[in-house]
Amino acid sequence: MSDLEALIPQSIELVIDGEPLAIKPLKVGQMPAFLRAISPVMQQLTASEIDWLALFGERGDDLLSAIAIAVGKPRAWVDELAADEAILLAAKVIEVNADFFARTVIPKLDGLFAAAKLPPVTAAGSTPSST
Repeated sequence: MSDLEALIPQSIELVIDGEPLAIKPLKVGQMPAFLRAISPVMQQLTASEIDWLALFGERGDDLLSAIAIAVGKPRAWVDELAADEAILLAAKVIEVNADFFARTVIPKLDGLFAAAKLPPVTAAGSTPSST
């Protein structure tokens, strides 16, 4: 692998439902819809081992929508895939975009989770009322 190939994520070729697909890194125009769809799934995707069946059971609609966006296929096409093909496709979308997730999405989510644990900020000069 050349230095350029290491810097720029490469596509992965695979055949899903008899159709050859090139799974490529997300384009900027795909990101808003993809991030909206994938955000509820991110906690499960950052686990050391992904339990794909539990993930599909809990957040399957979000994940399927994100997959459809990432591969440029209608959601109905993704819905008709066999379970093993859908899981493979999801895994490859995450793999191809792993650098994006690691450098961009996960740190932002970690920051949001950390901020949510902070005590509430009170306005300057206000104090709890004592009775």
